[in-house]
Amino acid sequence: MRDGCREYARGLLVACLGVLLCGCAAGPPPLPICPGKPTLKASLQALASYGQNAVPLRANGEALLTYHVPDKKKPERHILPMKMWFNPPIDIYIQGSIAVDPRAVTVGSNEKEFWLALRPKEMNAFYRGQWQEVRDLDGLLVSPRVVLEAFGIVVEPNDVANSALWTMENKGPYDILTWHDETGRPLKRVYVHACTYLVRRIEHFDPEGQIALLAQFRKYKLVAGGFHVPTAINLVSTAPDGRKDFIRIDITSTKAMEFSEPQRRYLFVPKPDTFENIYRYENGQWVPE
Repeated sequence: MRDGCREYARGLLVACLGVLLCGCAAGPPPLPICPGKPTLKASLQALASYGQNAVPLRANGEALLTYHVPDKKKPERHILPMKMWFNPPIDIYIQGSIAVDPRAVTVGSNEKEFWLALRPKEMNAFYRGQWQEVRDLDGLLVSPRVVLEAFGIVVEPNDVANSALWTMENKGPYDILTWHDETGRPLKRVYVHACTYLVRRIEHFDPEGQIALLAQFRKYKLVAGGFHVPTAINLVSTAPDGRKDFIRIDITSTKAMEFSEPQRRYLFVPKPDTFENIYRYENGQWVPE
């Protein structure tokens, strides 16, 4: 039973840590074509600047999850009302409601770590990890970085200085940037609409070079100060055995806000003490504390 619960939790973790929460959607409608950025450095600078212009916000919406659990032929399917809080550059708190529990599933991150909490009695588990332990998708399937990517935190200032790990091409309506590791293996591919310079698609690759996670972003909405967020987010996670889990997030409202110090402590600090099972991310694995 414990192994089954851990597999069930793993399925939710794969789903939730990726911005959280999307069904497989048809491809986006045709986009207008523009020249794009003239150089890789100009593209990276534009994306890094966009992330730096992010504003604190609160959002409400709904998440549709379709995921597999052990010993069941048909996937589970749930609709979760959800709330999000984002304090740039990296503080995130998301909670999803199941039945009468408004915090049945919560995901959070701050400058040092990220976490997932599952409250149902049959699971009651808290997962936490340090950002410095996460290199790519090896052993994690869905990096918590995907949560930030949905808010436009795709390229960091350090990436501009270390552009040797990136390549760029222009194809159709997109500037397409690919991030590699030191051996040249592709880790992530980012499709940026060349006219608006908003990210429309991100592919994360497994060690064999196959797409382990596909994220699509549509229906951008202006929040404040030139900062836009996607209100339609779709994720498809593919396991090594070919099994696919889907998540769709529809954001119904967004509002810029400023966080007080008590709010920051409440939202962006992990609180694992009330959970029966606590796991930490170590060397690509979740191990009990």
